[in-house]
Parts: sequence; C-alpha cells; structure tokens
Amino acid sequence: MPRLSTRDKEKPFILIGAVIAGILLQSFIGKELPWIIYLTEIGVFFVILAVMLPVEIKELGKAFKKVKPTAIALFMNFIFIPAFSWTMGWLILRNYPDFWIGAILYTLTPCIGWYLIFTDIAKGDVPWGIALLPWNITLQVVLMPFYLYILVGRIIPLDILTLARSVGLFLVAPFVLGYILQKAIIKTKGRDYFFGPFKGILGEVKLWALVVVIITMFVSQRSLDISDVQRVGLLIVFLITFFFVLFLLAIIIGKVFKLSYEDTVTMAFTTTARNSEAVIGVAVAAFPGHPLVYLAIILGPVVELPMLLLISRLLLGFRERIWVKGGQGNIINF
Repeated sequence: MPRLSTRDKEKPFILIGAVIAGILLQSFIGKELPWIIYLTEIGVFFVILAVMLPVEIKELGKAFKKVKPTAIALFMNFIFIPAFSWTMGWLILRNYPDFWIGAILYTLTPCIGWYLIFTDIAKGDVPWGIALLPWNITLQVVLMPFYLYILVGRIIPLDILTLARSVGLFLVAPFVLGYILQKAIIKTKGRDYFFGPFKGILGEVKLWALVVVIITMFVSQRSLDISDVQRVGLLIVFLITFFFVLFLLAIIIGKVFKLSYEDTVTMAFTTTARNSEAVIGVAVAAFPGHPLVYLAIILGPVVELPMLLLISRLLLGFRERIWVKGGQGNIINF
C-alpha cells in the first residue's frame, strides 16, 4: 500500500490556490459568466468518473467476512453521520444556510480513496478497508437523492427535477460508465495496467481537472463579499468538530464492541475521510448561484488532510497505551 505522496500532501494548497484564482478572475472580469457553468459540468463529470472508475463493485461480498464491524461502519456512514452532520450544522451554521448546505454535502459521502493510505499508516486492516469501498460508493449513489430531499430540503426548497438531473448526471451516470470502462480496459489491457500505470495517470489528471472545475465554478458566479470570507472560521469549527467527534466515537465503538486495534483504525478512517469530489457536481447543478456552498465543499479536504494525519499519529501513540495483545489481535483495554 503506497504512502501519502507529495502530491497528496500538496492537494489542500492546490485547492485553496484554485479557489483564490477563481475569485480573483471573477473580480477582474466584474460580471457573472453563466455559460462557463457548462465547462464546469463537463469537468465535474470527468472528475467523478475518475473517482469511481477504479472501484471494483464485484468485491461487495468480501466486506461481510467481518459482519459486525462492516455493519457498524455502514450504520455510521449512512445513518448516523448524515443525522449528526445536519444537527451539528444547525448548532453552528444555521444562520448561514449556504455554508450549512455545503458542510452537509461534504460530510454525506464516505471517501473511496486516500483513507486507505491513512489506514495503512496507522497499521489498520487495509484488506477490510478495500472490501468496504464498493459498499461506500454504491450506497452513496443510491442514497444521495434521499439525503438531499430530506436533509438539504429542510434548509432551502429543492426542485425535484433539478435534483433528479444532478444526481443522475453526476452520480449515477459516472457510476455506470465507470463500471463499463473498467471492464473494457481490464479486458483489453489487463489488471496490472489498469491498477498500475493507468490508475496513476488517472489520479494526476483528476487533480488538475478538479482545479479547472474549481476555478470555473467561481468565475461563473457572483463575487464573494469580504463578510463571506470572515464566516469561514465557523465552517472550520464545524469541520474540526466533525473529525474529532467521529475519531472519539471510533475509539468508543472499538471498546464497546471489542474490536481489534486494526479494525478500530479502519473504522476511524472510513467514517472520518470524505469524498468531496463526488458531491461537487451535485452542488453545481442543484445550487447554481451559491458559491458559498462550493466553498464549503472545497474547504473540507483542506481541513481533512491535517486532521487525518493527526488521527493517524494519535492512533499509533495510543496503540501501546490503550490496546493490549489479545487472542485475536489488539483488543482495546481501558
């Protein structure tokens, strides 16, 4: 399993740079350019396709070789976290509905990529983490319309047709096309090529496509006011609280359900790491003219990376202090 690359470490700064570039370009142009949103949508479709392409759906059954921790992880990701995120948003961001919506969207979708790197760094169960990937991607595609209607619809009214278009175009279509392309490339080029050179090139192109998407998102919208930027502090408080609480919950769950250290680590990262790319397209299509929604989603991974690094260090530090050797691995001992 690869370690965190230099590019991964640079990603938060690259994303912030893209936001700044988009805002400055919009200020220089001095007017909205709504036609650019079509370029944004094309870029978003490619980014989400690139995210979903490497996930092997056929591995769904492997996760249930560990029935108890898998059931807990899926409950946390798809029932507890949406409710927790909405409630915490009401407590912290209810006076700023666009930030509230962006924060909810960002936290709705579990990560399907780099959380495995942090799982490996903290000596977690990487094979189980890999087995969770197809569940995470499949359920977030299936459940997103319900989350948007039930949770986001309580904050601002949503047009059902717009909602259906955004989910269909930016989640369902890339999901289906990714599955077809994956099978075709593996059949013609082989698995070694697909999960080796091709996946590496895809990751690089995806990052820079995301940069273009972010710039065009802000160029196409109204300029942000200085008061908008001043409220970012509340959003950062929301995000740090989100990661910290879920980390503590993973430790508590490990204790209550007698999970091994390795399973607890994987639980911690599959519930904290988020998939921001998957919801950018939905946000662009469903919330045009709301740049603060986009800003909240983009700031998510900027806060996420240092928080995941901190969590990995804490887990390694706690390993010898609160875990002891048991018959089936490292069992939590408080």
